[in-house]
Amino acid sequence: MGSRRYVFLSASFLSKQYKAIPSDMLENSILFFGAKRSWLFPTNREEMLDARNQPVKYLEFDEDYKSLVLHKEQQKLAYWLLPDKDYQSASQFFQGVTDPVIEGNYSPLILDEAWWRTDFQPTQAKYTGDVQAIVTNFKNGAFGYDEVMELLYQSNPTVVPTLYWTED
Repeated sequence: MGSRRYVFLSASFLSKQYKAIPSDMLENSILFFGAKRSWLFPTNREEMLDARNQPVKYLEFDEDYKSLVLHKEQQKLAYWLLPDKDYQSASQFFQGVTDPVIEGNYSPLILDEAWWRTDFQPTQAKYTGDVQAIVTNFKNGAFGYDEVMELLYQSNPTVVPTLYWTED
């Protein structure tokens, strides 16, 4: 059995922290960003202007970090939620990734509102027990960090949703 995979949720936070993360953890990690790929890698003037209009200075991320993101894409371990805001597609992405702990693929994301309202135990939540916020988040294609972390964790308890890197 392998190690649990870290799932990094913020392109911005990871750009500031990636050099402090052990290389084997980065190599095995998943990038699940609530951003547009074109904000980091614009291909035309319109995308460049869109990237410049973001509160995060994506265009100023260093080249080593951009190379890391491209490497994760080549590994098929990177997913951009925007512009589609499609959690069904995100679920398919996760189902196509091998979970090294169970040595099979990850389960689909739990996008069934009824499950969240009846089976989910808010007292057992790891990141947020706010069912309405979780459901609204995935139904609207939003990317609230706590809601995404709870969705990932409940769907696949072997992943480690990570916003800020801290050594355990």
